[in-house]
Amino acid sequence: MRTLTDVGKAGWNTRIVAAALLCLPAAAHADDTSDTGARPAVTSINDYAAATAAARDAGAMLLVSIEPEVTENDVVGSHLRQPSVQRRFADSATPWVFCRLPLESTTAIKGTQMRLVDHPSLVELRRGAGVFTVDYAHKAADDGPSSVYGRIVSILPRTPGKYYRFATSHIDELADMPAGTLTQRSMILAVRIHPERPQSTEGVADPVLASEAASHSLHQASLGNQGHHNWSTRSRRILSRVGYSVSSPVEVVAESWENQDLLDSCVDCVSSWRQSSGHWNAVRSRHKIFGFDIRRGRNGIWYATGLFAR
Repeated sequence: MRTLTDVGKAGWNTRIVAAALLCLPAAAHADDTSDTGARPAVTSINDYAAATAAARDAGAMLLVSIEPEVTENDVVGSHLRQPSVQRRFADSATPWVFCRLPLESTTAIKGTQMRLVDHPSLVELRRGAGVFTVDYAHKAADDGPSSVYGRIVSILPRTPGKYYRFATSHIDELADMPAGTLTQRSMILAVRIHPERPQSTEGVADPVLASEAASHSLHQASLGNQGHHNWSTRSRRILSRVGYSVSSPVEVVAESWENQDLLDSCVDCVSSWRQSSGHWNAVRSRHKIFGFDIRRGRNGIWYATGLFAR
């Protein structure tokens, strides 16, 4: 891992498909919650087609847990049933639909049945059990590249990776995660689960800073070179876009080791910032607004950007 030590100076090349909703047949194991009167903030429907329809109708977030077997003793299934977890999701800004599916659930792709976890859009599940969310709560006026409606916006693999290790507490972080793309929310998650609990994601997720972080991460990825490129010009543009009621923006950047998946690279980049006092001071501090993103270059290296203003 390499990172710059000077904070604030100065098309998507990845396999990730943070995109289309997967239309699955009904799951073999169903334990649906009937709708009796007012719909609760958290609804459990263990049938993918029905859960998708319910989430779409309610303008809800859809959380899907793919489990080795859908049993009472599954660690994730048990966690999702806990009253404290149910309350945390119920108290979030959006309604939620929970759906539990067995690992061997299949879907039809061009007439051929395949396991859901083998679908290209779920490559970050590492072909095993895990959790993913689809956003039906944030419908934009158009379906442009920044739209998240109907798209996979979080993936938590239960299979251990190089750096990322799943914990059920990571599911809890999804309850109040700001709206954003898969890459943006994965970076925010990596910051929030760091053992030292840095505070940079505790402010307001600003769409301007998020878009600027996405743009600069993509720029670094296209160059195959980490850096605060054109920071003098960009910082003035950023300040003008967010308004002059905030301080001058601060930027942190990092790059992963090559040929890692998304969450391993996000955790890797946060760990890299921890090794730089200047970067870590920005990441650990609370700011008025923030934005994160990460992109992968053709060289197999992911490039992360964080932007903050007070």
